[in-house]
Amino acid sequence: MRKKVKLELDSPEGFREIDLENEVSFGRTELADIVIDDPGLSRINTTIFRDNEEVLIVDEGSSNGTFLNGKRIEGEPRLLFDGDEIKMGLDTRVRIRIGDTRREAEAPPKETHETSSAAQPPKPSPKPVPAARSRRSETELVLYVALGSTFLIIFGALIVIFFLMEPGAAETADGTPRREMDSNALIPIAVQDPFGGQEQEDIGELVQYFEVQDDIDVADLNDVTGSDANAPMEENFNVTVEFFKKQQAKAMEARNAPTGNDPPGQKIPAELRGDGVIKQKAKLREMLQEGYVQPMDYSDLAKKRMSGELVELPMATEYWVLEVGSSASEEQFTSFDFDDHVDAPTITPMFPDYVTLSQLATNYSGHRYDMNNGADRKQMKQRMLRMFHPRARPILVRLAKAYHARFSRPLRVTSLSRSMEYQILLNKTNANSFKVRGKGSLPPHTSGCAFDLARKHMTAEEQNFVMEELARMENEGILDALREGNVNACFHVFIYDDGVPPQM
Repeated sequence: MRKKVKLELDSPEGFREIDLENEVSFGRTELADIVIDDPGLSRINTTIFRDNEEVLIVDEGSSNGTFLNGKRIEGEPRLLFDGDEIKMGLDTRVRIRIGDTRREAEAPPKETHETSSAAQPPKPSPKPVPAARSRRSETELVLYVALGSTFLIIFGALIVIFFLMEPGAAETADGTPRREMDSNALIPIAVQDPFGGQEQEDIGELVQYFEVQDDIDVADLNDVTGSDANAPMEENFNVTVEFFKKQQAKAMEARNAPTGNDPPGQKIPAELRGDGVIKQKAKLREMLQEGYVQPMDYSDLAKKRMSGELVELPMATEYWVLEVGSSASEEQFTSFDFDDHVDAPTITPMFPDYVTLSQLATNYSGHRYDMNNGADRKQMKQRMLRMFHPRARPILVRLAKAYHARFSRPLRVTSLSRSMEYQILLNKTNANSFKVRGKGSLPPHTSGCAFDLARKHMTAEEQNFVMEELARMENEGILDALREGNVNACFHVFIYDDGVPPQM
């Protein structure tokens, strides 16, 4: 039988117990599963989750950190044991209770895994977990510490020599050492203080501001031609850059009332305050169990387009503008998988995926792209980022037409489908993006069922109207919506691929 795991949460809001079934995140905003009024917490501060019989914890790049038994944790998840104590924020603590908590609560917490016990042998770990505490003897521990220290001294000396040979390569403008981000890491750690003086939370705001506000550069766009001019509006991809610019300007035109993240008079329906994250994860798990394959890279997105599993949305109509595709580059297509993520190989004619991409390039809704031309590759990538699930299209059309009928402006769509490769790229630059921890991760946008709508440019009346429409659709059981705040302010919409809410 699966062990019971309880989290004893002691926060400024009081004491409560939480049954840990799968995972739970803690933070000070609605992005977290458990929202706590502790100003020392980040938006999403810490996540505790289960992996079979193991219980693990990971810090989500918080500014003030997560402390496990008094020691700050960073990077990869840490293994948790009964009695462990976690501190986060200014005054938030969590105690871990695993198994029969009534019996085990009588024993000193640390003896469950830091000292030997004649009554109960140590439990073997099914797989190694980085930074998990050691059960080795003191002699072995001292030996390993000595060897590790020697290695660090030698390694540090080599680093110093290398940078002395590269003048200025590791220095900032004031001569202080520059800390670089590991661009090869699957989940890079946020660089602390790269600009000088800011707290990590402030830097997260800046990086996210750049990512969100610079979704698409009009100069990077090209006219799209080739589709049937008689096709329905949502399927007609013939759109000029000039029309896009006109609609974008219309969406952003000045209002005669306050706008922003929380304009006066904003009313958030209960439906957009609820358990959307839990519902989305549950539905994504159902999709995977039923055979859905998450796209790893652009070639996988191409396959889904050619099979009809994903459909393209025109980059602009009277009812919306798609401000997506800023990540698309002229670089060669690469092949991504979790077993070889450090050095993703370029897709050459020797790869089966090259055939897929070539077939799409030859007839991309009536237009032909040259795989050997960087500008053509970029436009292909942009168009693949304009796709989502066929069931999402009528939902977005319905919402956009209702908004346009009321305010005579198009909706701004800022995100549609993503590959796992792109999601990991966001992890490197956007502190609030869904964290990919490896195989089994469930970023909502890799499902093709999610899309985001910008809202900071809207008045309270506009935002209230959109939220009322989304709440109505949520009550119809066709989607779940969230209101995301801060600089990443948007309405995050997740449609159900089969039109049925998840089994909770």
